Amino acid sequence: MSYSLEQLQQASRLFFELLRKKVIPLDDPVVAECLQDAGAYDALKYVAKEGGCRVMNSGHRIHLLVNPLGSVFATNFTQLKNKYSRIERKTHLHTINIIILVFLAEIDQDETNFKSGQDSMSYIQIADQVSSLFQAWFQMDVDGRFSGQWQLDIQAMYKVWSSLYMQTKSQEESDLLSRGSNSRIGLIHEGMKLLEEEKLVLISDTEKRIFPREELYERMRYLYHDVDRYQELKGLIGRTLAEKDGGTDATD
Repeated sequence: MSYSLEQLQQASRLFFELLRKKVIPLDDPVVAECLQDAGAYDALKYVAKEGGCRVMNSGHRIHLLVNPLGSVFATNFTQLKNKYSRIERKTHLHTINIIILVFLAEIDQDETNFKSGQDSMSYIQIADQVSSLFQAWFQMDVDGRFSGQWQLDIQAMYKVWSSLYMQTKSQEESDLLSRGSNSRIGLIHEGMKLLEEEKLVLISDTEKRIFPREELYERMRYLYHDVDRYQELKGLIGRTLAEKDGGTDATD
């Protein structure tokens, strides 16, 4: 299909705006202009595809999604390390991925009752859940079978997490919460900043809490829920935390 110069210009304006903002409401003039012309919108999707990206229309907002492989905009580990100096090696990155999944698993439960600005998790809540999770997984991974079954380097992540300074609820309440490089809160903050830069959460410094944005629920509904790996790990996290309290096994 061929596109007119005007359509390509409209598509390019929106594409580069999406690169900058990640998510844009449908009533934004740049979005509305492109959506009014089927050819311009098709050109946008073509430009995104050529760059290793894709466009997601939630009905409320346009999201730009970068493919993990084959995209000129994909962030590899070296680039991520340069951007986030706290992430010193791949094991830290893997641990951050689990931290993010713990947050998503907690938030991704009852979207119909989501109330913007009210649903949230504190840093201490996330730290407690991650600690419980790694402790349970480490105990189930004595012979390495659990790591192999779930393709997770449990031993390495457990070592990283255990080496970090643990802060308490009383420190949070007395405003002594530190995001230093040697603290669990610091590593959690790195993970949450990744979501914040994608415009998916709001981080409240005063409340020391992470609030999901509506954009996060759109991303979960139209993208994550169709990813088998996300669903598998979300289910594993939920079962592990529930079964740890109940004293049963979460390996199945």
